[in-house]
Amino acid sequence: MADFRGEATPMQFWGERQEPNVIEWFRLEQFGKGASSRLFYNEVPKPTWFRHEGHLDNPEEQLYSFTKADQEQQLDFGIDTTTPEGRAAFKAEFDAIADLAPEVIKKSDMAYPHEIGTQISTEPHFQRLWTHYREHALRAAVSGAVSSGSASQADADAAMRFLGGRKHLSAGQYVLAKAGLLPHLAHDEGYLATDRVMEAIGMGAYPLDRTTAEPFEHQFWGNLDGHLQLTEQGMRAELPAITGGASAQALGMGEETRQLA
Repeated sequence: MADFRGEATPMQFWGERQEPNVIEWFRLEQFGKGASSRLFYNEVPKPTWFRHEGHLDNPEEQLYSFTKADQEQQLDFGIDTTTPEGRAAFKAEFDAIADLAPEVIKKSDMAYPHEIGTQISTEPHFQRLWTHYREHALRAAVSGAVSSGSASQADADAAMRFLGGRKHLSAGQYVLAKAGLLPHLAHDEGYLATDRVMEAIGMGAYPLDRTTAEPFEHQFWGNLDGHLQLTEQGMRAELPAITGGASAQALGMGEETRQLA
């Protein structure tokens, strides 16, 4: 449902409808809201005190920020964990909540806020661009392995063909074959070349978790993000290369501007 809400185009709540209960005809709690603020993503919001219930701290971030929408709030006790006293206080609070709700929070998952890296947004629109970035980073890692001599150009070309070619890369076949679920690919030249390339970039022995419902391919890309240390700042720095390179057509960006005579 969270993915659906993030993907759906916002539409007005107030509309023409026939309620079976006559009393519902007089409910006006949504009157003046809905489409009166914003209907589509590319519209400029027109916030008012009434529409947003008396508070609007940061209109740009709250109304149409694709990096902040649909995100779960992390635990925040307002404690500075950069000091020994703060870490002790934070751990005490975390343990207390873990004792109260062990099915939600596990003590083994405890981490100090200042040591946790920036969370990669799971909002669908952000993830679209992140997909291009991680594929660009994988191609760059393979090119680096070829330059360093740890992988051959022939293996790199065969691996790119096996993973999908010029546009989006798909690791589905590779991870399933790696898990032994596609035995007919065990001796396939494309798979073997891809496996040699993954070994060269350090992704040949990524941990495969069979105790979770997360698909194997998602696990692969998540491990790749950590292995290559991909960050949002790195993605922003690489945007010119991504939008101007081979992925420009898939992104719909990077096109030349031509002046008519």
